[in-house]
Amino acid sequence: MLKRVLFGCRKIIKMRAKAWNVRKVHRWLTLLFGLQLIIWAVTGAFMVLMQLPYIHGNHLVQEADRPLEDFSVAARFQDVVATYPAATNVLLVNRFIHDRFQHVFQVTTESDKFLLEPDSLELVELNELDIQALAHLYYRPIDGQEPHLLAVDLLTQEAPSELNPRHLPVWRVDFGDRRQTSLYLSAQTGELVTKRHRAWRWFDIAWMLHIMDYQERQNISTPWILFFTVSTFLIVLSGGYLLIRHFLIRKWRMRWKR
Repeated sequence: MLKRVLFGCRKIIKMRAKAWNVRKVHRWLTLLFGLQLIIWAVTGAFMVLMQLPYIHGNHLVQEADRPLEDFSVAARFQDVVATYPAATNVLLVNRFIHDRFQHVFQVTTESDKFLLEPDSLELVELNELDIQALAHLYYRPIDGQEPHLLAVDLLTQEAPSELNPRHLPVWRVDFGDRRQTSLYLSAQTGELVTKRHRAWRWFDIAWMLHIMDYQERQNISTPWILFFTVSTFLIVLSGGYLLIRHFLIRKWRMRWKR
């Protein structure tokens, strides 16, 4: 009986000494990296609760081009291809340009995209008034309210963080609604490049904090997130060890009471 008690005491003393060191490691790891764990939990819950179709902003916009009316213009497709052999795609669209809907060819190459007048095949240049008119057509009002423009800016050199630079040059059109809607329209074609609103921007911040890519917000394997992931794994291991040790000591104590 005495040997059993002495063996049990030595076992518990060793376990307690080892547990004390593990407990300190666990405590400091939790203090140092616990904030990021909370951020992961909050941002993860936010992104799960938000509906992606709403975040993408499809409810903000509508179709701006009209269906084709003059199909005789399509006969010039071959002329467009002959004039621009590097074209990868040619579309005939009915778009609101220069105060009226008109048919134009939208030509896409590997490095550019532009509009052509169907008769002369000359380049069609869009001005700010064209962009404003197109933005009104793309915009879907809230409960029938009239759209109110706050600002119209041409971006050519530097893109904001919410826009991929490959879309430059673009026009940014801001609307004065409660959704804080911004539409980005191609400077060459007037196409809707993308749309942004307040919920998307909050989602973008949550995504940035979650993946810990504070600049591009695209890399999910940054050194920061890898470092914090390893630290979190150590927190789990040390916490698991302490939990198992707790039940083992409890088991020894119950044996002594018998």
